[in-house]
Amino acid sequence: MRTERRHLCAAVLSSALALVVHANAGAADLSDFKNPLDDSPIEFTPQPGEVETPAVKKFKQTGENDYRNDPKAIADGKQLYEDNCVICHGADGRGKMGPTLVGKDVVYKQALTDPGMFSIIYGGARGAMQPFSKRGMKQDDMLKIIAYVRSLDK
Repeated sequence: MRTERRHLCAAVLSSALALVVHANAGAADLSDFKNPLDDSPIEFTPQPGEVETPAVKKFKQTGENDYRNDPKAIADGKQLYEDNCVICHGADGRGKMGPTLVGKDVVYKQALTDPGMFSIIYGGARGAMQPFSKRGMKQDDMLKIIAYVRSLDK
């Protein structure tokens, strides 16, 4: 009886732990909303005339990119990527003049999270990676690019 009770307790604890781990697996790391060069916080301000979409507002609060599983947004992201990113990062995101954006061998480890990649696109990084926020790119478009890049990493 004691052995059965121990096994039952162990099974319940194991299931509870698995649920907690699973629930946190999709959670975004908001600590990656920082400058990749000096780890300082980035203040995300909309471009003049830009209205923050619900997706951008939610992303800034939760770090979750609603466009990750949205085929239309991914298609838009692909076009934006081809217009702005392919020259440096290649058609498959594996790098050319710029570093890879897919896999685990990224230059900036924060690029492994959506908040981190957003911060890099928004604020720039070393080398030729200039801040797209200063090029007039909307934050909503940055989220679509991230959704597209994540679709390449499957």
